Amino acid sequence: MNPEALKAAVAPPPRPLALPTGFVDAAVLLPVWSGRLLFTVRSANLSHHAAQISFPGGRSEAGETAEHTALREAWEEVGLEPGSVEILGPLNPTLSPFGYRVFPLLGQLKHPPTLNPNPHEVSEVLWVPIEELIAAPAYSEERFISRANQPPLDPEDTQIAEPDRPWRRLVWHYPWRGYDIWGVTGNIVHDFIERVKQAW
Repeated sequence: MNPEALKAAVAPPPRPLALPTGFVDAAVLLPVWSGRLLFTVRSANLSHHAAQISFPGGRSEAGETAEHTALREAWEEVGLEPGSVEILGPLNPTLSPFGYRVFPLLGQLKHPPTLNPNPHEVSEVLWVPIEELIAAPAYSEERFISRANQPPLDPEDTQIAEPDRPWRRLVWHYPWRGYDIWGVTGNIVHDFIERVKQAW
């Protein structure tokens, strides 16, 4: 998949997503090299999303843009040089049930990457062909967020419940070679794949 096709996928502007009370901003990078997306398998000792598949990313620091956050986190997690990434554009932001508004950014690598994963954060790096994600038997499920006064997690993927009832959230799963790419990461992948299909 060439850079022009990837740029076409992120040409439609992302939909706005207000920051709910109590949430903070975060960003993730979707690094692409030779038609493959880079994912990480998070270390089992992390406090959130342990052993799950994710994109490099994390919480934004004061004054950071989403691009700065995504590039910094990719450097800290897998040793990806910020200067080796061309940011092609943003995908739709989404909300995590752990209180983050997440801004995904698609990035094309300029040359073959030399990675150095941080073992405290990353147990494995996966290079997943985009064509295999398109062909994956993806499916969605409803999950319920039971915390009181939890805001809807996504205006397009959520049905607003009564104040004393859980929020209903749509979660996408992308099975790939024995792995389950799901949750916030699965929802970002779904947005990306749908954009790629429309661009084609």
